[in-house]
Amino acid sequence: MQAIGDLLAEKKIYKHSDFYSVQSNIEQLTARRKKGNEIAQKKYAKAVKAGRIINNFPFVRFVGISGSISKGYAEANSDFDFFIITENNRLWICRTLLHLFKKTTFLIGAQHRFCMNYFIDTSRLELEERNIFTATELASIIPLHGSMLYRELNIKNKWQQQYFPNGYMPFVFTGSIDDSKSFLKRLCESFINILRPERLNKWLMKLTDTRWRAKWAKKNYPMTDYELAFKTTLHISKNHPANHQKRVLAKLSTLSSNCI
Repeated sequence: MQAIGDLLAEKKIYKHSDFYSVQSNIEQLTARRKKGNEIAQKKYAKAVKAGRIINNFPFVRFVGISGSISKGYAEANSDFDFFIITENNRLWICRTLLHLFKKTTFLIGAQHRFCMNYFIDTSRLELEERNIFTATELASIIPLHGSMLYRELNIKNKWQQQYFPNGYMPFVFTGSIDDSKSFLKRLCESFINILRPERLNKWLMKLTDTRWRAKWAKKNYPMTDYELAFKTTLHISKNHPANHQKRVLAKLSTLSSNCI
């Protein structure tokens, strides 16, 4: 507390109510934060329902809420972001089925409720990028389905503890995590497993990668950022055109330099 008091006295940080900021317009930011907290709380219930739908698709093994809602802050137009773990060597089959479904949600204007932009499969639980951004994303995930995998995910990524040695206070404390697997889901998986799924999985990955590269090249997306923002391997799929990781890390680096 002494360190915080010193920073307040030196006006390197500011306080209003129970909130702190490195910016002086703390009252305005506090009002915005409280409103964002209320919106996130309302959106959370709807995100749980969307996660239940995602979990019913073949080869989905874990579903967690990520993005802004998982941090307890959202705006009126915030999407529902999900972190998904699939069965090994089935990621691209699973992802394709889910995104075909998402296309139908455009008909009723619900596409923002199914932003499934980060997939890994069960063979790649240990994340490759290790920094404050990915540590925060991992720590703040709200698990909905797949309790065993959620525990294993955290064990495989113990490195995040260097950024949160005292733990991370979650936005919500989830109760029991749903581990059920419907009969229809098991039936669909059994059928697909007959159809040379490894070859199909690899073909869908190559098809998606080819289309993405062509699409973003036309939009003059910087190819130096492409491999991070659109990571595409057999076991990982990221689709983050805004590349928040790069932007956040750059901003933190600037703030850190200014505080020295």
